[in-house]
Amino acid sequence: MVGIFFKKQKFGSALLLCAGLGLACGGPAPEEYVHQLKSSQKVERTKAANQLIRFDADEVVPLLIEEADSGYIRVRFEVVSLLGRFKDERGVPTLVTALKDKSPRVAAAAAWALGQIGSPKALPPLLKYVRDPTVEVRQYVLGALGPCHSYEAEPALSDSAFRVVFRALRAPKPKWRIAALQSLRAYGYRDAVQEVIRMSVDPSNEVRYVAVQALGQIGHAQRGKPARDAIYEALVVALDADELQSIRDKAIHALAEVGDTRAVPHLQRLMQEGTEEDQIAARLALYKLSPQVAEAMRATELGAK
Repeated sequence: MVGIFFKKQKFGSALLLCAGLGLACGGPAPEEYVHQLKSSQKVERTKAANQLIRFDADEVVPLLIEEADSGYIRVRFEVVSLLGRFKDERGVPTLVTALKDKSPRVAAAAAWALGQIGSPKALPPLLKYVRDPTVEVRQYVLGALGPCHSYEAEPALSDSAFRVVFRALRAPKPKWRIAALQSLRAYGYRDAVQEVIRMSVDPSNEVRYVAVQALGQIGHAQRGKPARDAIYEALVVALDADELQSIRDKAIHALAEVGDTRAVPHLQRLMQEGTEEDQIAARLALYKLSPQVAEAMRATELGAK
């Protein structure tokens, strides 16, 4: 009886596992979900894609590669997006081909997917599209160059990609500047301190947000005093002058990440005069930079109540 009980328990657990995963044990096979990618209803395609990503790559990636030349733009878009989500190098040749798709949406998704995989094999074809006239395609190509570069595999091409990315920090479109800055992270923001500081006062809100975030990352790793001083001053400017709450929050977090205690008085002022969001972010940063000051201010607040 005890043996039968344990067999029943194991069988019940297996059923629960299958129900929770929605995969095997009588559930739809990957082929059925791939077929569902042809649906004209976006919600159905999204459901199918989210189910496919739960299967093993060995089951799904070959099926996706077979569908990559579908006559339906919507299918090709879902296929290249899923290949990026799987991050499987077997998809690289298919994605490289998709860079020249007649649909800019598919080509942009292919560039994004190559960036997700990060294969050095994708770098040469990506470099051919760095001047693509479509805003979205060029955006994702620029964003993929950093993740795909490898000095071990392709030193000369990596340098070429770096120069492209660095120049794009001054590109006319905000999306291109943002993509270049994000791509530059894979190069450790090499030689880019002054450029990123310049971007922290960019006319575009989105560019300033990403630049301020990058300054925190650079400052955390920066050892040279002049560079750290310049980063600190730029973050204080963002803290005091930027009208957007999200950017001030990012500047507060970045100052804490840099670890410069000169920021303490600025954070104290925000604790007293800033918005509610400023105060919350400043308190967290103060606890990281100077726990004693944060505790003293907390005690004063409690005493006043």
